[in-house]
Amino acid sequence: MLTKIILADDEERWRLIVHDFLEQEGFTVLEAADGQQAVSLLRANPDTALVILDIMMPVMNGLEACTEIRSFSQVPVLMVTAREDEESEISGFRGGADQYISKPVKMLAFMERVKSLLRRSGRSQELLRFGQLEIDPGSGAVRAAGEPVSLTPKEFDLLLYLARTPNQVRSREQILHAVWNTDYYGDGRTVDTHVKNLRMKLGACGELVRTVRSRGYLLEAPEQ
Repeated sequence: MLTKIILADDEERWRLIVHDFLEQEGFTVLEAADGQQAVSLLRANPDTALVILDIMMPVMNGLEACTEIRSFSQVPVLMVTAREDEESEISGFRGGADQYISKPVKMLAFMERVKSLLRRSGRSQELLRFGQLEIDPGSGAVRAAGEPVSLTPKEFDLLLYLARTPNQVRSREQILHAVWNTDYYGDGRTVDTHVKNLRMKLGACGELVRTVRSRGYLLEAPEQ
């Protein structure tokens, strides 16, 4: 099951940018244009792992939405705003926010906040299973056909990235961006080499990592 994140902001362009970035990291993103929509989405999706709220929104602002959310859920809340004054930050924490970040947002720092909140809440520790392949995001352990598999950190990150978006093709460029981060300037052969090594180490389970010609790679989720 993919990790759900609710993203609430009335600025559509910013939402789309963040949505794409989070999706590339393997999250399922539910969008809201105001606080009231965010609250409704959370009520309809109680398994949501994180809510990202902008403060300045119509209908119901982020602070009001956070207060409402805290009346029925302890889901982690990350507040995002263009304001930089201390009073807004204090109000956010008093309203139940767990973290606070100001615009303009640096995406790498933003993602670290997201991942930190998920780790603290334990929402990032869910065991992923694909047939005889098991992946533990928390410990970094991998088992194939019941046997432990020793992977390098990059091999594990590559496998986890594909596992968080099963049956979805990821291009070499997307994989380089997500696994080697935005400061890495390599070519597709780096990805190809790591996929080859990954398949070999996974044995029979390596067949789950499929090549889609001229497009990239995906991790196939067998029907249960």
